Amino acid sequence: MKKISKLLAILILICSLFIFTACDPSPFYFEHEYLADTVSIELIRYDNPEQKHFLSWVPDHTADLKSFDQSKVTVLETLHENKIPDFIDTLCEYDILYKYYAFDTPNGICIKLNDSNGDFLIVSCNENSFAGYIGKFYSNGEVADFIGCFSALKYFETLVNDHFQMKI
Repeated sequence: MKKISKLLAILILICSLFIFTACDPSPFYFEHEYLADTVSIELIRYDNPEQKHFLSWVPDHTADLKSFDQSKVTVLETLHENKIPDFIDTLCEYDILYKYYAFDTPNGICIKLNDSNGDFLIVSCNENSFAGYIGKFYSNGEVADFIGCFSALKYFETLVNDHFQMKI
């Protein structure tokens, strides 16, 4: 009886470890080629009080993602163009929780990477949690691709504090 109890406890432990680790989102890193078309980078405030927090990052929430409204943007600072390569190098070092759906839109302090064709990437992180919103938008504000969010708030803070005059 004691052997069966130990075996059952070990089996439960193995199953629990599998369940809790098998469901983590895949890590993602930006590749330089993905960001090669970036012509300007801005630190912005995106005033979006209607931001919705998803209860779970599962399932796919693509249909619930909202467009980006340019009228809600206040540009706080623009990164000097010769600092763009260094910024991109830093961003490419940080791991992102791929397709980790936390919010339906960005909100608050964000970094906007503008492409030459008018499309843009928004990188944000909620100060109250590590979760945020990293996604690509077409020039008209429609969602092009949802990428995920940083695996740690410190990555967003480092990007802002090391590359912009404004500190958070």
